[in-house]
Formats: sequence, C-alpha cells, structure tokens
Amino acid sequence: MARTLEQIISELNPTFQPQVQSLQERANLIPQQIQAEEQGLQAKQTDAFGSITDGARRRGLGFSGIPLGEQAKYTASEYLPAIARLRQSGQERAYSLQDAILGINERRDTLGQQIYGQEKDREFQAQQAEANRRAQAAASAVPSLGSPYGGGASQPQARVERNKAGGFSYYGADNTPISAYQYSQSTGQNFGEVLRGMAEAGDSSAINLYKTLAPFARDGQEEFNRALAQLRSRGYATHILGGK
Repeated sequence: MARTLEQIISELNPTFQPQVQSLQERANLIPQQIQAEEQGLQAKQTDAFGSITDGARRRGLGFSGIPLGEQAKYTASEYLPAIARLRQSGQERAYSLQDAILGINERRDTLGQQIYGQEKDREFQAQQAEANRRAQAAASAVPSLGSPYGGGASQPQARVERNKAGGFSYYGADNTPISAYQYSQSTGQNFGEVLRGMAEAGDSSAINLYKTLAPFARDGQEEFNRALAQLRSRGYATHILGGK
C-alpha cells in the first residue's frame, strides 16, 4: 500500500528542516541587529549634538544655551531618516528570509507530491495487473456459472455469459435477459460477491457501482442492503440492479 502524502512529507523533513532552521535563526537575529545599529545611530546623534554645541561656543554663542534649532534640524534631516531606513532594511531582510523558508517548504511539498504520485501510479498498476489476472481467471470460469443450482440437470436455470464488450450478460431460466441482481436472487448467490466478480473481471459499470457500495458494505450487510435498495429505487445501473 502506498504511503500517505503526510508520511512522505514527514520523511522528507530531515532533509529540508535544517535549511529552514538556519534561515529562521538568521531571521531571529534581525531585531538584535537592528537594535545594535540603532544604538550606533543614537551615539552618532549624541556626537553630532556635541559638535553643534562646540561650534556654537566657538562662534561665541555659548551664552545662548544649547542650540536646539540645529539639533532639531539634525534629528529631522539625519537621525530619523537613518532610523527609518534601518528599520525598513531590517523588515525587508526578514521578508526575504521568510520567502526563502516558504520556497524550501514548497520544494519539499512538490517533491512529496511527485513521490506520492509515483507510488500511487505503481500501486494502481499493481492493482490493474491483479485485476487482469482475476479477469482471466473469471473468464475461464464463466461456463461454470451457467451450471444448474439446486436442481437436476434437466431443469433450466439462470445463466451468465461474457458479452462482446467484455462485460457480462445474464439470462433467466426462460432465456430472457435479466439483471445481475436478479441473477443473484434466482441462483441464491450473494449479490455483493457477484458484483465484486464482475468488477474484478474488468466490467467498468460494475467497478463504479462496486466503489459506490463498498463503503456501505464495511458498515454491515444491513447498511449495504439499504444503500442497494435506494439505488434500485432510483433506477441506477438498471442493467446490473434491475428495477424496484
């Protein structure tokens, strides 16, 4: 049985997760780097304020106090734009690293999907090969299905034949066409087994019907019979189920 996609992704994680972890660690360092660079800008601002004050003193303006206007100008034209650029740069670096992480996860998932598809294809091919084997076995056993059930050889019985299209045709004791369901009833066979035999032999209509009814069969014969009755009442696949 093919692995699930979740199992494959889980098995690929040890290859891709270290790359994600490395990028995530770099992303986690960005706030600290921004903080350190901001401290550097603050120190640069302090030095600039000192230079402004010293310049004022040299110009004989020391008695006027701290030159707040020049400091405010420096803050507006130099310090705040530098802080904004620094934070924008940090945000862009964080976005870039997150995009890289998403890219790694996307490559992992794409590879997982490819592996999953390949395994499902191999599983399907194996199932087809098994179905073909069973079809050949069923085809060789078809004549025995027309043998009498519960009566003497002189009594006509329902029978089945493989038709030219590769499916099955069923006939009643009076040689009139009947459905597979009617055939199972007249011969005392379990309809589910008759349907499964048709599906395994490659009858496309039987395959689709079997897929529809299989989930109900897992819930028990009563649920299977209820679902079967509903399909028959709707006239579904009448050549297999017959009418009501």
